[in-house]
Amino acid sequence: LIVSLLGCSKDSSTTGPVEKLPEKNSLELGWKDFQEQRYDGAILNFTDAYNNALTAAVRAEAIGGRGWTYAYKRDLSKAVSDFVFALGIAGITDTMQNDIRVGYAFVLYALNDFSRAISFGDAVLRDQPTYSFSHDPRVTTKRVRLLLAQSYYASGLFISAASQMDIVDPSGAPHSSDPAILLGKILAALNSL
Repeated sequence: LIVSLLGCSKDSSTTGPVEKLPEKNSLELGWKDFQEQRYDGAILNFTDAYNNALTAAVRAEAIGGRGWTYAYKRDLSKAVSDFVFALGIAGITDTMQNDIRVGYAFVLYALNDFSRAISFGDAVLRDQPTYSFSHDPRVTTKRVRLLLAQSYYASGLFISAASQMDIVDPSGAPHSSDPAILLGKILAALNSL
């Protein structure tokens, strides 16, 4: 009887409805693809997670993850759209908000919007002084501070850039605010990452 019930309960046909992945599975697959640099797959999984999301937190993480993916693909306009959209979702977790802000800060820097890159980077470091992006171990507080130093430098705010370098490299503090010397220190710090 058990064998016949099991045989009857299985659908062995190859056609029929395709079962959608639950929101969390798509989200996890999106991050896995992201970490393994399969960006097209990550975009599809994050989009699927967003479309099937039952909570604001999952929607925000899915769109934020897709924003990070577009940023790594160098599709900066799509990354900006996703980051802005994700930050506007109510119910976003603090951790995800900081992840989105950091991604957005890097994209803004790449777009030469240095004042806004500074604003978003500063906001993260105020909220989470020991920031680390769990999906890419290279994105840490040090890298965010270097982004701030570069943004201040590009804005002509050399004293502020030197102050960031004092935090990044305390053994070299106080750092010179002379543009040529400071640029050398920033580049050396970037090359050491």
